[in-house]
Order: sequence, then C-alpha cells, then structure tokens
Amino acid sequence: MIDRTVKKNEFFNLFKIKNFMIFSISQAFSLFGDKLDYMALLGMISFLGQKKNLDPSRAISLLSVVITLPTVIFGPFAGIFIDRWDKRKILIYSDFFRALLVGVIPFLILKTLNLIYVYIICFVVFLLGLFFNATRLSIIPYLVAKRRLLAANSFNNLLGRLATLLGILAGGFIVDWKIWKKIGISYSWAAGFYIDAFTYWVSVGALIYLFARVKLKKINLEDINLEKPKNFLNLILVNLKVMINDLKKTSQFVFKNSEVQIVMISIFLFVILGAAALVLYIPIVQEENFKLGTSGVGFLGTIGSLGLILSSFAYGILGYKVERKLVLTGSFFVFGVLAIFLSLVKNLLLVIFLIFLCGFLLSPIFVIQDTILQESVPEELRGKIFSLKEWFLHLFFGFFALVIGQLTYFFQRTKILFFIGILVIISSLIVFFVYRNKK
Repeated sequence: MIDRTVKKNEFFNLFKIKNFMIFSISQAFSLFGDKLDYMALLGMISFLGQKKNLDPSRAISLLSVVITLPTVIFGPFAGIFIDRWDKRKILIYSDFFRALLVGVIPFLILKTLNLIYVYIICFVVFLLGLFFNATRLSIIPYLVAKRRLLAANSFNNLLGRLATLLGILAGGFIVDWKIWKKIGISYSWAAGFYIDAFTYWVSVGALIYLFARVKLKKINLEDINLEKPKNFLNLILVNLKVMINDLKKTSQFVFKNSEVQIVMISIFLFVILGAAALVLYIPIVQEENFKLGTSGVGFLGTIGSLGLILSSFAYGILGYKVERKLVLTGSFFVFGVLAIFLSLVKNLLLVIFLIFLCGFLLSPIFVIQDTILQESVPEELRGKIFSLKEWFLHLFFGFFALVIGQLTYFFQRTKILFFIGILVIISSLIVFFVYRNKK
C-alpha cells in the first residue's frame, strides 16, 4: 500500500532544500524569459512587416525551421558531449552566451532591418538551449535524495507550466506596452529581449552561487561504457554507428507495434496543427482579422494554457474511464473541427471559447502518447523510442512550418487553415477505423 502522507511530505519538504529551490526558481525565471522572448520575436516580425512589407507568415515559418534545426541536426549527438564535459560549465556558459546573444538582437534589427541576423542568433541560442536543457535534467539527482526525485520532478514541472503561462500572458502585454518609450526604449518589442537577457543573467548568478556549494561527481567514461575517443572525428564516427544501429532496431519495433504506430501518427497530426497555428493563426490575430497585436496573441495563448491546466486535472481523474484510442482519435477529430471554425469565425468571444477548447484537448493527447509508449515499449528500447519521438516532432514541425509558410504565397491563410482542418478530420477517422481492433 502506498503511503500518500510520505509523498505529500516529501513534496513540501523540497521547500526546505535551499540548493534545490535556488536551482528550480532560477530556471523557472529563465523559462519565463524564454516565453517572453518568443513574444518579442513575434512583435519584432510584426514591426518588420510594417517597415519592409514583410509577410509575417513566411517570416514565422522560417523562424520555426531555424529554432527546430539544432535539435534535428545535433539532438542525436548532444548527449555524447554532455557525458564527457563538465556539466557545471555547460549550464553556466550556455546561459552566459544566451544572455549576450538575446540582448544584441534589438540593436542588430534596428541597425539593419534584416531578419537573417536574427535567424543566425536564434539558431545558436536554441543550440545552446538544447545542451542546457539536456544537462539541467541530470543535475537534480545531485540536489535531492533519491526518494525525493519524483516530488522534485513534479515540482519543476509545475513551476515550468506556471512560468510558461505567465510568460505568454505577460509577454504579450510587455511587448505592446507603450511605457517603454518613456524610459528610452523606442520600440516596446525590444524590451522583451532585454528582460529575457536579464533572466539569463539571473540564472548565471544563481548557478555560480549554487555550484560553489554543490560538487558534482566526475564521470569516468569506462564506468558508463563510453568509448574513449582518439580524436573528435573518431568520437562522431563511433557514436554515429551506434546511433544508426539503434535507429534501425527502433524502426523495426515501430513497424511491428500498432500501439507505437498510432502514437507516431498522432504526433504527425499534432505537428501539422501546431505549425498551422503558429504560421497562420498568429498573423490572423495580430494583423489580419482581429488586429490585436502581440498582446492579443499572449492573451489567447493564456486562455489555451488555462484549458491545458484544467484538462490535466480532469483527465487525470476521469481518463481511466474512457478507451484511450477513442480519446486520442476523437481529440484530433475535434481539433480538425475547431480549425475549420477558427478559419471562419471573426467574433472574438467565440474565438476565445474555441482557443480554450483547443488547450483543453492538448493534455489528454500528451498523457496518452506518453502512457502508451511507457506501457508498450520494452525497457531496453524505451529511451530510444522517446528520443525518436522528440526528433520526429522537431523535424516535421520545421518541415510543415516551412511548407505552410510557402503556401501563403498562393492561398489565403484562412483557406489553408480550413483545408488543414478537413485533412485532420479525415486522417483521425481513418486512424480510428484502421487501428480500432488492433492489439
């Protein structure tokens, strides 16, 4: 029998662990800045659209490709280097250079009015973020006892969701706030980058203070069966062979297992919808139909986040009563219907309700995807399958964002969104009937 009192106490005992709280709060602060930075990018693109007659959908689609490329290209190799480098330096230097790069974006844009510099900076920033995030997860066991790991991860997940929600909500208003001109910042979107840079500096300071108190164990490569590389090229080639072999085994398992197949298909549909929302609907909200600016995007993002949080509680309590494949395919069917409505509706109150429903549908999809993989995949393949899932998600998100952006040359945004809604409805029905009885 599970002692729920102990679990509850372990969660609240985390507040007494000074090193863990410093680490968690500083990283939540940094995550808040990341979301605010993203809203600033949208505001900056809107600014360039007015200055240079730039199409925001195509600019956002290219930005989406740029920020996914680091994971697509370097994701399979990042762990190789993280296991061999000093994790303290990875975290500190990553945030140090991200602070410098993000802070210089407004200067470059106002001097050149050229997005290419922002794309280059964003690529480097998200590459550093790839190494930072992968390393960050490995630090927690040094900060709390093993029995508190579950509570610590739950606490960080909760802080992350709250930081994301606040970043989207506050970011939209900060980026459109007119008060910045009174303190010498000519364009309000630039303030978003400056605040994000400040959050990175806070993280750097917290990490330096933390690692002066916490010592990390130096990893011996032989202890974890990692081959000592003769040189940099040998390091890549040896691990590339291992990665290709693992990918081959993982692919064979996916083709044989219908449960995993339905998860991968659902990720494919999710990526199409996510790319459409980013590339098509954000410009519709900012400029085209509603003219709400970046603050309007932030407000609607907050509404969707509230739906996501509420559905996390609701599905956690009631989800076991409903067949998972039905929930998964049914959610995408409804998503397709909502996409069609959003392409047609111009009433803001109705849009708010539809966005809330979109957010409400997300949590069951995430939970079901992870649960099916955890139950269906043997332990020796589980890490590889989850890695493949992340790689698959980033690769196709960048691809579809680029494709959808190019389609705006030929079709109206609302018409493309309408067609994508129909495509998702048809696909969800096909998946339901094909996989309904498969075991």
